Parts: sequence; structure tokens; C-alpha cells
Amino acid sequence: MIVTAGKAVNRFAAVMQSGFAVAILSVLSATIVVVPSAQAYDNSEPAPLAARTPLLDIARAGDSLVAVGEHGMVVISRDDGQTWTQSITPTRTLLTALSFPDAQHGWAVGHEGVIMSTSDGGVTWQRQDDGKNAETVFLDVRFLDSATGFAVGAYGKFLTTTNGGKMWTPAVPMEEEVHYNRLSRGEDDTLFLAGESGTLLSSNDRGKKWRKVDVPYDGSLFGALPLNKDDLVVYGLRGHIFYSDDKGAHWEPGHSDTKALVLCGLRLKSGIVVLAGQGGNFFASRDAGHTFQPRKPMGFGTSVSAMIEGNDGMLITVGEGGVTRVKLP
Repeated sequence: MIVTAGKAVNRFAAVMQSGFAVAILSVLSATIVVVPSAQAYDNSEPAPLAARTPLLDIARAGDSLVAVGEHGMVVISRDDGQTWTQSITPTRTLLTALSFPDAQHGWAVGHEGVIMSTSDGGVTWQRQDDGKNAETVFLDVRFLDSATGFAVGAYGKFLTTTNGGKMWTPAVPMEEEVHYNRLSRGEDDTLFLAGESGTLLSSNDRGKKWRKVDVPYDGSLFGALPLNKDDLVVYGLRGHIFYSDDKGAHWEPGHSDTKALVLCGLRLKSGIVVLAGQGGNFFASRDAGHTFQPRKPMGFGTSVSAMIEGNDGMLITVGEGGVTRVKLP
């Protein structure tokens, strides 16, 4: 079932200024609040304003864009983010991340241990979890192809699959049970796993073995952005940004004076590297990630949790205010 999504006034602006991004990712609070598991298989409800509700992640599925967020929300755009339709899903819990290795096959994860899959580009979804893990909070998912994937999350949660999610197997990349926030993939297929307490792990064998990469920061890292085979940018709390040109053997600070939480990163087709996060703060680098300058689009003040580049060069962001198309100054 697909329901047309429309526009709405941003009703979460005040919440965002008090740390909505941190709470929604469930990585900084001491406790993680989840909805009772009895609701795990309730379908998401049709929402005329679905594209304006808080959304956490966005991905490209062929020529379409798919975004996920609160209350099991999934929205799809087939016109580069101009209009959106809602797909009904078998959950009402918060969805935090999604991954599409090709145009048809995709996975989404979230609170209550929810793992969902689609084989038609996000139009219909099926549950792959058993609904018995209400305490599990997944924060990211990454599939290398339609068979091999990973779901990671709070307190060291790390699952792998080699058969498209028909079976998920626990793994232990490191002994400490830190929150794993984001899993990214470089051009040479190196994987990077970023998390709290300055955690950065890398794998060059499709996730079978992981090694710790030393980062000169012991706070939470929210992502690693591989720029090419060797260049890498990591980002996290209080505007901390670091750049490496040797896959993390050595680091230099990204020189951003803004202390806002940085939640996501993207390299544009032009080569410009863009980071974004709390309070609608953007950071742009025109020197391949060595230094970043603050950018604040006029009239844009909501936090950004993920973004993607549109075919017209616009940034399509998701976050507290739902989907927004942004042009950086």
C-alpha cells in the first residue's frame, strides 16, 4: 500500500535545539527507551504528512530515493526528492538506517531489533527479525550486495548475514561493548565502523576480521567518510573532524571552529566534501577534506541526520524536519 505524502509545519524545531539528534540516535543517553514489543508487528499508519515527519536515513535505490524514520515510516521519491509517497511497513517503531545494494533489494533497521527487507525498491517490506529483541537498538545497516550485509547498534550489537538476511549471525568486532553508530564502505571495499569512545575499526576482507584504528579523540564518532583509496574523514561530537591521507595511520584536525554535533558526511560529484549535523549546521571542504568551513543555508535551522546529492546538485537532507532540499551558500 502506498499513501501520498505532503507538507507540514516543522513541529519539532524546539525539540531539536535541546538535543533531538542525540536522543533520536540513542547513543548518548544512559538508557534507551523502546516501545513495548507487543506492537512489533503492527503496521505503520498512513500519514498524509509522512515526508515531513522526523526521518533518520536516506538512500538511493536505482532512480528512486528512499527514506526511513519514526513510527516505521518509509517514504519514496521517484522525482529526485520533489514529491514523496509513503510505503506501509510491518512496524511502528523508530527506523534508524537503511541500505540498498541495488535498485530492488534493500534493508532497514531500527529500535526493538527490527530488521526489514524489500525486493521491490521499497514499495513493500517484510520482517526478518523474530520480534523477540525489544531491548536491541540497531543504528546502522550496510549490505555489500544482495546477500552479504551487517546490522550494528547499541552496546556492541553486530550481526552478519551471507544469505540476504534469511539468517543473521552475531559477531564481536572488538571486546568493548560500545555503541556502533555507522558502517561505511570505501572505493576499494575497505569497511569502516565508527562508534563511541573514539572507536574506529576497519576491515579489508568484507567484515570477517576487524582492526582498531587509533583516532586522536575519545568521544563519540558518528561516521567515517572514505574519500578515495587512502583519504578518510571522521566526524563526531562537538564539531570534531579529523582527516587522514593514509587510512588512519596519521591524522590532522579538520579545523572547524563550530562545536555542533556532526552526524553525516558526503562527497559531492564536484569533489566538495560536505558534513552536516545539529542545528542545521553544514561544513564544506574544497581541499579534499583537509579543512572545513561552516555553511549555514538561509532559513534552515533543523538538524540533519543523513543526506544525499540530487541529480540537479541540490542536497536532499533528512532529519528533524523530514525531507528538505538544500542549496549550500
